[in-house]
Amino acid sequence: MNELNLSNREDSAPLTTSTSPHKQLSQNGAYHIHHQLMLWTNTIRLIEIKPSIISKSGATGLFLSENVKTVNPHAVIHREFGHIHPYPDGSLHLFLPMTDAKEIVLKGWGEYHPLAFRKEVPSNFIMLYSPRSEGELSLVKEIVLRSYSFAAASINGKENTDVNI
Repeated sequence: MNELNLSNREDSAPLTTSTSPHKQLSQNGAYHIHHQLMLWTNTIRLIEIKPSIISKSGATGLFLSENVKTVNPHAVIHREFGHIHPYPDGSLHLFLPMTDAKEIVLKGWGEYHPLAFRKEVPSNFIMLYSPRSEGELSLVKEIVLRSYSFAAASINGKENTDVNI
């Protein structure tokens, strides 16, 4: 997987809750951006969209299809590799390689889950802030696909490249 290489996010970090459920409280995207994200997720091959089994907030879960045979155990919980919180929150939680997670946090696009680095939540499970513009939506789509690729990767690092949009 190539390096993420993000630019710095222009604004300060939004307000978020400090515990679970982990929600974004400010700087949320508009409904039409959230709606576009939700429509787009339904177009990705080998991803099943159904209620999250991880989130307590009624989020939409992103699951590896049963057709994906190789699953990275460090990137899923029961095949769920992420979820999108309902509008007006709009933030996402995703499993990502630690290099991506660090880049996202360092550049201001997200934060570690408040329970990360403890036994309750893996350290590579991050909140990606709600997209507020078409440009931010494109970035979020790229990161969702990186999360999918990480989840569908074999343990020895060989990626499953069957995803098409």
